[in-house]
Amino acid sequence: MSESAPQDITMNRLSSTITFYQNSTKTLVPRPLLLLLPWFGAKPQAVERYRQIYYPYGFDILTVESSILHFLWPRYGMSYATKVLDLLHSDPFASRPLVIHASSIGGFLFAQMIVRTLRETPRYVDIQARITGQVFDSLVIGNIDLMAKGVSQMLAPSFLQSFLTRATLFYFWLLSGYTVIHYETAIKTFWEMPCRAPILMFYSENDPLSDYAEVEALLRGWRRKGIHVHGKSWEISRHAGHLRQHPQEYQGALHNFLHSLGMMPLPSKL
Repeated sequence: MSESAPQDITMNRLSSTITFYQNSTKTLVPRPLLLLLPWFGAKPQAVERYRQIYYPYGFDILTVESSILHFLWPRYGMSYATKVLDLLHSDPFASRPLVIHASSIGGFLFAQMIVRTLRETPRYVDIQARITGQVFDSLVIGNIDLMAKGVSQMLAPSFLQSFLTRATLFYFWLLSGYTVIHYETAIKTFWEMPCRAPILMFYSENDPLSDYAEVEALLRGWRRKGIHVHGKSWEISRHAGHLRQHPQEYQGALHNFLHSLGMMPLPSKL
């Protein structure tokens, strides 16, 4: 368990990439569940800062980390997405109200989860119905060039990123039937957003991995579908680093969003 986590939180590592943080205090009703999908390579202490925001609202938290291979080989990523969906069907996760918080590559994993639920609707229909809120942070939105650039920034030091970007683009072209077609399907499904739960989007104008105009268009498209959308943007901020650079604004927007979902912090024990 993280040293900064509340004393009544216990940690259960379900696999090398999936960890469950559970509040041991007994309640009369099931606790809401947060599905936290961090960015690739996130440090444990950085991810813990996000959990700290949700603990006071009584959440149990399932943290699911993504590998770069889940993105580079989407079939592997889809298998992983299916594993997460099946986990959400099992005890102690089944039937709970569910909030999604996905950052960067974590958004791609969630997109794959949506694709799978649409392909096997009878099997996963209850999961969409359980989602009460969706939080997206620094989604990689744009064209294939942006995706390749994102891969290079995740994997290589600055002096190698230009080379790796070109190599990744060649990889996409060479295996387009196994890569690009899956990215396009995931992105299309994300634009269509079959889940109508309210959305909070964090983004910035200078994010090199996220096309600001595309993000704005995405938000407008969701609103036209009748989805309640809250956007929080900055002129200058860092990809997947908004909480660190703008902690008060970020937490304020997230707290307001949770309140709009009818969630209130639990009374303090002090």
